[in-house]
Amino acid sequence: MQTTTFNPVEMSNQFSDVANLLIPAAAGAIGWLAGRRKQKNDFLAELQSSVNMLSEKNKQQMEEVIQLREENLMIRSELAKLREENRALRSEIETLNKNLVNVRGNVIAGGAKRRPAILQSDVRK
Repeated sequence: MQTTTFNPVEMSNQFSDVANLLIPAAAGAIGWLAGRRKQKNDFLAELQSSVNMLSEKNKQQMEEVIQLREENLMIRSELAKLREENRALRSEIETLNKNLVNVRGNVIAGGAKRRPAILQSDVRK
């Protein structure tokens, strides 16, 4: 049987060989974990910036919708006023047409040679 004696140089060489294998592997694993964490953080930061951008666009669109609704209400109000004015003008035109029929009837019945002012203005045009 052989007896082994403690040889510090050989032991140092074995430790050095093991260290040469483990240190790069450990450094690689630590680097991979750190890179993976950075990658996840970058992805989360990118998602957050996208959410912020979409939120800002949504805010702008909501403001635009509110403005358009206000304009729509104003236009509807103006339209109602114009419709009422149109009804009044139609009524006035109807009254004037009835009066014109009466004036024409009076002119024809009276045998007047001179035309009324209302009819003269029609001729000039």
